[in-house]
Order: sequence, then C-alpha cells, then structure tokens
Amino acid sequence: MKHDPADLHTDRLLTMSPCMAVCQLGADGYCAGCRRSAEEIGRWIVYSDEEKNTINRRILKEAQDRKLSAQLKYLMRRFFGA
Repeated sequence: MKHDPADLHTDRLLTMSPCMAVCQLGADGYCAGCRRSAEEIGRWIVYSDEEKNTINRRILKEAQDRKLSAQLKYLMRRFFGA
C-alpha cells in the first residue's frame, strides 16, 4: 500500500523500526544505518508509539537536513511505500 510522503500525520506508519541492517555505531554514538543511539536501539521494543514516532521524525528530518539521499530514500520506502 502506497502512502503520500507528505501525509506525515499518518503517525502509525512512523512507529516502524528504521533499521537498515547496517548496525554499526559511529564515533557520534549513532548507528550508521538507522541513526538511532545504542539506547534507542536497545529499548525500541518497549518504547511507546509516541516515542517511536518522535525518534523516526528526528531521523527523517536529519536525513533531509543532511541530504542523506540513500537513507532518506530507504526510509521513505519503508514508511510510505514511496
């Protein structure tokens, strides 16, 4: 099912794990693939939908701001089927 990427009020979609199966923490303390911290990765299954949504929105915004095109394309496909 495809979703419009502009339709960011579809919060349910933004509770999915952003994992890209890269799983390598960088010097900045964030995963090189999904851009979550070690704590965020470890606690993902116990986070509320609101917490997951907040983390995923931060990751999407960072990908847009830093022009991380490969990551942004992956996340847009993952969350919106775009």
